[in-house]
Amino acid sequence: MANGKKEVRLQDIATQLRMSVSTVSRALAGHTAISEGTRLSVQQAAATLGYSASNQGPRKRRPSTRTIGVLVSVYEFHNRFVTLLLENIHRDLLDYGYHVMVFLDPINSPNDITHLSNFRPVMDDYLEGMILMSVTTDSILVGELQRLGMPVVLAMRSVDNPTVDVVEADNVRGGAEVVSHFYDLGHRRIGLVMGTQKASTSRDRARGALEFLREKGIPPEDTPIIWDAFTFETGYSGATQLLDASPRVTAIMAGADSIAMGVLEAARCKGFSVPADVSVAGFDDVPLSGTNIIGLTTVQNRAAEMSRATCRRLVDRLRYGSLNPPSRDIMPIQLMRRDTSGPA
Repeated sequence: MANGKKEVRLQDIATQLRMSVSTVSRALAGHTAISEGTRLSVQQAAATLGYSASNQGPRKRRPSTRTIGVLVSVYEFHNRFVTLLLENIHRDLLDYGYHVMVFLDPINSPNDITHLSNFRPVMDDYLEGMILMSVTTDSILVGELQRLGMPVVLAMRSVDNPTVDVVEADNVRGGAEVVSHFYDLGHRRIGLVMGTQKASTSRDRARGALEFLREKGIPPEDTPIIWDAFTFETGYSGATQLLDASPRVTAIMAGADSIAMGVLEAARCKGFSVPADVSVAGFDDVPLSGTNIIGLTTVQNRAAEMSRATCRRLVDRLRYGSLNPPSRDIMPIQLMRRDTSGPA
């Protein structure tokens, strides 16, 4: 205290703005990862409270932890592609000299924002950046992390109007490739069994399929769609509904290989031969799909390439901050024609 006035600390500014001390510190230091709006708010609050950096003593510099957080929903572990991508991210970040800390608590709606407080001590004092693998299209987490000055890259899935780097597959083209393959085989009554509608992967794969069929004169209302989760159970229940309906579908596009496995089981349990009675295709080309016992027609989605692009984007953000505008990497896909698809 000097001249009877209370010394204003970073903590006082952080408390008033409901931000972390590290965010306030980064904003005042002109860190490029802090948004312009946040920086102005901090500077205005500092001026109003009478903060003076010269009174704070030597600045303590946080030692580098070289640790990256990866957020993935615990419900996504049914999807083998998710675990493949996570394994590759772990290896690639090690090559860059970074470690991985995995978070299994998704924040996908305003009701879940309270969970962010559980991560804050680790994020503020330990993490240097984050990779988000399980965001929904309306996720509020991306904006919150940006407000806190955290470098972020979205892997596999995106949000509406992203303002951060995104690395994802060419899902729209993938959906079109699958139904084009079915169409060439003579199928006209095609059903879709997808994951959650709030996942960009499901939405874009279905959009690609419906756009192709519309161009061929098949309206969307003639293509039944079931939205649920990326699980075996979704495939089983969804295929059961489609195969019981009239007119019956002759081909089913599954939103992921994990769903396609359930579709195959449902078809066989109901006495349908694959592909003689119903053709099936999935997405991701996980290792089990290519085995002789399954032979699943699917869209190859390369986890290794997606991981390398994701890690490269994040490391660039850590090195150069926000000097470059957000990027969007669309990874190539390839349709793998195998035993589960045949003529109508």
